[in-house]
Amino acid sequence: MKFGKVTVIGMGLIGGSIGKALIKRKLADEVVGVFRRQSSLDRAVKEEALSAGYLNSLDEALVGAEVVFIATPVPMIKTVLKNIAASRRGKKIIVTDVGSVKKEISDYALNFKKEFSFVGGHPLAGSEESGVEHSSPDLFEKAPCILTRDPLTCEDDLLKIQALWQAMGAVVSVMTPEEHDAIVSFTSHLPHVVAYALAGSQKKEDLKYTSTGFKDTTRIAASDPQLWSDIFTNNSGNMLSALAKFRETLSGIEDDIRNGRQEDLIKKLDACRKIRNEVI
Repeated sequence: MKFGKVTVIGMGLIGGSIGKALIKRKLADEVVGVFRRQSSLDRAVKEEALSAGYLNSLDEALVGAEVVFIATPVPMIKTVLKNIAASRRGKKIIVTDVGSVKKEISDYALNFKKEFSFVGGHPLAGSEESGVEHSSPDLFEKAPCILTRDPLTCEDDLLKIQALWQAMGAVVSVMTPEEHDAIVSFTSHLPHVVAYALAGSQKKEDLKYTSTGFKDTTRIAASDPQLWSDIFTNNSGNMLSALAKFRETLSGIEDDIRNGRQEDLIKKLDACRKIRNEVI
């Protein structure tokens, strides 16, 4: 699978990694980026995450593009979709995204089904760091990537994007936007809430005594608060369900501690440990 021109809108950690992966694996003849600031363009050029960059010129970046990746924060994706529909000229293009919430975005994209073909996407890769300077061409190697399908999704285009992600090293699954949002509320969004809450529960004067366990468990609490508050609120229904389940699990452990039921506590902790070991 190789494309002529691929446009990446939003060259931060994920967008930059997409650009680098496409270039390293020779999956596109040309990888271009769109930027609002010259400094951002300069960093992407320095990082060799693109072939060419355009400053505030979406029209130019879309000319001849076969695939467009939207790698902006979730609240910006709708605006970008609208701008692509208004700017698109020429042959049919496939537009895909990397947003952590899929239902709302996929529904909105249906408004532009005559302007472009949309395939929702979400690579489950990244770190607490942000910015193109932290991007890597191997970020998606063996990482899960979810693509979403709705009744109007073009199957051929879905297969093309699936093949492209697989060529970048990802392990792809396809599901509905609703299934995606329900699953990642537990596997991705809830861990961030827990990490933030755990970090926020500490006394500042005690932080000098923190162990590696605290640092490991709260690593993702170093992530961008604006980014994650947007994700939490855009997937609020599923998030509240995930939080309720977590609260139930935590309450069970708390109750065993309060009542000295060590054998029951061991069983609960062992069950949790086994689930964790399945991931590794």
